Amino acid sequence: RQPDAINGQAQKGQAAAEEGAAEGREVFDCPFCGNSESCSVKMDYEHSQGIISCDQCGTSHESRITRLSEAIDVYAEWIDMCEDVNTNGGARVAAREAEEDLEDDF
Repeated sequence: RQPDAINGQAQKGQAAAEEGAAEGREVFDCPFCGNSESCSVKMDYEHSQGIISCDQCGTSHESRITRLSEAIDVYAEWIDMCEDVNTNGGARVAAREAEEDLEDDF
């Protein structure tokens, strides 16, 4: 907490914002085996890669990230890809991978 310049006490708004930042989840439920809080995310900003993996069943997913990405972004992309495979046979995933391959060529 940063003390207020006038009376040396922490401002209430600052304290709430700092506490909220610490509450970001980095452990999630596995969509494959169903175990609660068994998937952890590793954010490798240097290599622009987020990796989520399940400690129970070993399933994993890699995602391209930026400095603004958070663990929940990697998990949400994984869930979206799972839903796409289940509903569209993975058509959206294939289109996205083809687009990324074209971007890598430039």
